[in-house]
This record gives sequence, C-alpha cells and structure tokens, in this order.
Amino acid sequence: MTATDTFAPPPGLEEVSLRLIPHVLRPLPPLAQEMFERFMLAFGGQATHLNGYTYLGGGTGQPAAALDPPPSTNGREAWEQHALVRVREICEGLWSEDYDRWPLEELAQALPGYFSEAARGFAYTMQPLMIVAGPTSQLMVFCGEKLEAVGDRDRLVAALVQGVDNESAARGMELEALAPLAQASPALLAAVRAGDLAAAREAEGGEAFGQAFDAYLEDYGHGSQTWWELHTPTWREAPGAALRLLAGYVADPSRAPAAAHARSAAERTDTIAQCEAALEDDGDRERFRALVEGAVDYVFVIEGRAHWQQNCVGALRPASLALGRKLAEAGALADADDVFHLRLAELGTLAAEPSGAMLDTIEERKAELGSWGALAPPMTLGPPPPRPPEGGPPNPIALMFGGPAEETGDPMLLKGKGASRGVVTGRARVAFSLEEAEALQPGEILVCPFTAPSWMPVFTTAAAIVTNQGGVLSHAAIEAREYGIPCVTGTESGTRRIPDGATVTVDGLEGTVRIHSD
Repeated sequence: MTATDTFAPPPGLEEVSLRLIPHVLRPLPPLAQEMFERFMLAFGGQATHLNGYTYLGGGTGQPAAALDPPPSTNGREAWEQHALVRVREICEGLWSEDYDRWPLEELAQALPGYFSEAARGFAYTMQPLMIVAGPTSQLMVFCGEKLEAVGDRDRLVAALVQGVDNESAARGMELEALAPLAQASPALLAAVRAGDLAAAREAEGGEAFGQAFDAYLEDYGHGSQTWWELHTPTWREAPGAALRLLAGYVADPSRAPAAAHARSAAERTDTIAQCEAALEDDGDRERFRALVEGAVDYVFVIEGRAHWQQNCVGALRPASLALGRKLAEAGALADADDVFHLRLAELGTLAAEPSGAMLDTIEERKAELGSWGALAPPMTLGPPPPRPPEGGPPNPIALMFGGPAEETGDPMLLKGKGASRGVVTGRARVAFSLEEAEALQPGEILVCPFTAPSWMPVFTTAAAIVTNQGGVLSHAAIEAREYGIPCVTGTESGTRRIPDGATVTVDGLEGTVRIHSD
C-alpha cells in the first residue's frame, strides 16, 4: 500500500462501520499495528489499519484473552483491587525479564507470547470501564432532567467529576515536587533545562536529585509517550522531555500542577453548590449528592487505566529492542529500531535465517510512514454507526470519544465541542507528538489530534487546547479543566485547517476556533 491509496474499507469490511480511533496521533509502523490489533482482539474488538491509521469496527465482542471476572460492582474496587493488580503484575513481569540472555531465534519465537501477555494486560484495563460508567450515566440523566437551568448537561457532568485525585494529575504533581531539588545549584538547573540527565547527576546537588528523579521514572517512565506508539522511546530511555518539563515548572510556579489541581477541585465544589442551590426539593438534593458521590471515581479510574494502557505498550519495548539489536548484530537490520517496521511473522522468519533480505523493504516502509503522516484520514468509513436506542440511558463513554464536528460553512471557523470554558487568542502550535509539543511557548495554543497522559505537563504552558478528536470527558478535556485553560475538542480537522503559527481565537464554551487572516 502506498500513501496515494484511498482510505477504502478492506474486503470483507465494506458494510462495517469503521471509526478512526482517538488516541492515535500518527500512523503506526507494522509492529505497533500488530500490537494494537492484538490488544483489540484481547477484549473482543477489531482494529483495521489503513495507510497506518487505526480504525475500529467489526469485532465479535468475544474476548480472546482469558480474564478473571471482577469480584466487585464498585468501579474503584474493580480497578484498584482486581484489574490494576493483574495488569501491574503483567507489566512488571515484562519489564524485569533479561531478554539479552536469549538466543536470537528463541527470542523471536517468544516475542508473540509477550505481545499476547501485554494484550491480556490491556484487556484488564478495559474491565472496569462499564462498571464505572454506570453511576456517571445516572448522573447524566439526573442533570438532564433536573439541572438544565444550570448549564449544558454534558459539560455540567464533566465539571462534577473533575478535581479529584487521579493518575494524570499525580504525574504532574510528583514531577513538580522535584522542583526544589532541581534548584540546588545553577549548574544542576541548567542541566535540567537542557534535558541532560548525565550532567544533572554530576552537578552540585545532582546525587539527591538523580535519586529522586529515578524514583519518579520508576512510576512514570515505563509507558509509551503517546498511546500505541511502540516505536517511540519511553521517558526511562529518553528522560530529556521530562527534565525540560520540570524546568518549566520552575520557571512559572503559577502554572504548576498542584495549584492547578487545587483550582479544579475548588471549581468542582462551586459547581456542586450551584446545582444544590438550583434544586428546590430536599429529596432531589439528597439524590443529587448520592449520584455525585457514586460518579466521583470516574476520572480516577479512567486516568488510571490510561496510565497502565501506556505501560502495556512500553512493556513490549525491551523485548522488541533486544531482538532488534540481535538482528542488527547478525546483519539482518541496519539498526535495532528497524525492528518496528516488521511484523512478528517476518521477524520470526528473519531470526531463523538472518540475512539482508528485508533491508530494502524496511526503507520503503519508513518512507511510506513519513508520507502517511501528511494524509488527512476520514473520521468514519462505511455505513454510519447505529443510533443508540430511543429512551436508552446516556453513555458517558461517548463523552470520551465525542461525535462528529459541526459544519460552519466558514473556512476560517471550526466548530467542535466546548470542553473547558474561556476565550483566548494566541499563536497556534500544531503538534503530532510530545517532542513537537515541547516547542510550545507560553501563550501559544496547542493544536493536536489528541493528547495522552504523558502530555499532561505541556498543559502548564498552553494557553488553550484544540484537538481533532474527543469529547468533554476525553483526556485533553479533563486536563484542560484541571489547568483552567480553554479547550475545544472534536474539531476533526484542526491540525489540517489551522496553519502552524496562525493566530486563532478559541472559545471553550461555544466550542469554536476562529482562524484569523493576520
């Protein structure tokens, strides 16, 4: 397949509704594609890759992975005491294995099993999803029926589940906690700003800082920087991004995570008070308090799942790279990282009889991957998805993924979903990776396909967020509200229609992005 191919459904899926999956910012190389396909099959889904982009649809609903059922119908308990225990055990097992001791062919034969094990871990992260969605759905019903005068139902629910402890907020606050250590000496702070961990360790105060930073990476450095990007280094491998983000906290403490989280919690308290004041019946107030309490764990579980989903991806890098190194030593690959441009079966064949037979193919695939990044994949393919049944309960999962963008008829105006209120005018910074997002300057507006938990520190710099995909409970929306910055999600075409460097006005209440002609 070449970059000029259309995004036509493959044979057998012409009548299936396919949807471009959120979280995938860029096209994936073959090994990452196969990983994601296995992840989806593990819990009964199906992934289809077209020009490297990932579409979902056509799954059987029957999980391929054998999972222990959750013992609790409480979302937090189902996550913390059951699913998290199992996915952590799987990831730690994959992290701790000494892959270099394996002979080449044996490691290649074992790799599919490692992929299946990581897929089983991913399937466990999906288990609590519907459990935790139930109470949030009930809160949505109540807000729609009783609190229309207070505000839009979806945004109201989003505000009511914000400001609670979660893994993404902790990622930023624990990094922020290292700021005093990073300022132990001018040389140490300069090394942190440069993203140079080796120099930081050698500077005055570097020993204490290095130990604390290593502990941080043990918690937050194993996962992929962006969902499903098996081919990109983790923070443990390339800690420069985390160091530079820490330096940003030092430069502007007012935008640091702890203060932002406190503001978000205060806004949640204010929203609860507004809702209670609008309810005239004591029974309604009591019901409302119970529903808010029941839904309080939604973001906690969703963001915890996201963190460990990225860990499931990162857990496969050590084995993959070890195989890549062995194949490179045998002359079958030009570089260890080229392993990501082959599928498992191809790697098995190459390991059995190492040769340069795939070298040209790999270079062709690299070129295709670069070309595919310039394409604009359609959000859906095939027939439209079936409508939810009339009178059925609202689905908070839909608020995570969002719906189609609204056509404005104006090429200079985009309409998505207002996910975090506020109006900001600034320079657009279009980014498809965390590395590109690092270039964001204070006052600039981040325009991207989606965000991931590891992007969270970037929110301390952005003046506003605009995404192609997602709804009011997407990761970008959750963290934008956490940091009190405007956010418009689900524009579908933001990264394509907004030129990098253009002046834009983002209205996070109306869900609009105005592109100025300058």
